[in-house]
Amino acid sequence: MRARTAKRGDTTLFWLAMTISVIGLFYILDAGYAQSMRIGAGVLPRPFIQQIMALGASVGAFFCLRNVSQEKWKKFAPWGIAFAFGLLFLVEKMGTTTNEATRWLKIGPIQVQPAEFMKVAAVLYLAAVLAGKKSWDETWEQRKKEKTLERAVILPKLKRLIPGVIILLAVAMIEHEKDIGTASVVLFTSLTMFFSAPMSLKSKIIIPTILGIGLVGAVLKEPYRVSRFMVHNHRWEREHINDESFQTIHSELAMASGGVLGTGIGTGRAKHLIPATTSDFIMATIAEECGVWGTWLCLGVVGGICMRLLQLVQRAEDKFRKLFMSGVAWWIAVQACTNLLMANASIPAIGIPFPFVSAGGSSLFALWIAVAISDRMSWSPAAEEVEKEVANARRRNRRGNRRTRLSRA
Repeated sequence: MRARTAKRGDTTLFWLAMTISVIGLFYILDAGYAQSMRIGAGVLPRPFIQQIMALGASVGAFFCLRNVSQEKWKKFAPWGIAFAFGLLFLVEKMGTTTNEATRWLKIGPIQVQPAEFMKVAAVLYLAAVLAGKKSWDETWEQRKKEKTLERAVILPKLKRLIPGVIILLAVAMIEHEKDIGTASVVLFTSLTMFFSAPMSLKSKIIIPTILGIGLVGAVLKEPYRVSRFMVHNHRWEREHINDESFQTIHSELAMASGGVLGTGIGTGRAKHLIPATTSDFIMATIAEECGVWGTWLCLGVVGGICMRLLQLVQRAEDKFRKLFMSGVAWWIAVQACTNLLMANASIPAIGIPFPFVSAGGSSLFALWIAVAISDRMSWSPAAEEVEKEVANARRRNRRGNRRTRLSRA
């Protein structure tokens, strides 16, 4: 009876993720074939083929990772972020440079973007750390027993800063790759998770202020970023149209010309002009050819994933599950909204893909890892208990099979 009533996973979450991933495949093919034909690479663009392979690997990983228990994910969290840091360090030493940005790591025939994996690693790490954290006032009874100021105040304060320092280090390493878009997503997602944990009002004011100053400093650090932000409000002036503003204005034109119903599948002009037509600016082709309805379709499915995650948060019975799934929901929401604002020229281009839709195997794989872990977090306590009993029975059987069998003769 327990096995029958136990809820194992969330099919709604899986099918929403699969739906938007397949929609992404269709639009990558539509947006990429024009440039593929122009360079003589055939009808099927390379990003489309790579995305199919990435989706196959992602779904395979989903069915493997959803079987890893919540306790194991919690124990793995510090190792996961350490592994992500290791990949970022390798990018610094032996990364591949494209368009003056060193963001990729080539492993044989496969090229990965480690910063994408830092997103899920950071969410998992913060969920594990913040789940057991108490507010500063709640720890006073224990701290007042200490005899020195250092042990009662200074050391506990420094210990509470460690998660924030680790996240800031990750953000700094990603920003150093000239990827301020991904760095911003990691930063804002982490900030929402910190706000979900016990924190004083003073900390909630000071921390965003410091992070805001740091983000402004990151923009001012690189002249090309300053130029991009300064030029954005003057992007339609003649001297900028074919320079810094080229992709932004053509994306803006495409989204405006699509109207409500769009110009029709395959008839868009933006995909013939924009270099990043299958990745950062794929929403330009979607809005141009399918109009507002196409844009709302993508936003609706992605929004459905976020809403489903928040529904699962309400049902979750412990802080670790709540923090992880809410962190993933914020990550996807922040990334989707930022990409759309970038595509319609509300903000300058900062290189953020649309979740599940834009071409990019690393981004897709990282998102599906997050979906797999969230699926496991949605398991009911009864399902977790049944799974433990089955695992224990298997271990007992293996031990029994290894025992020496004596003859009864």
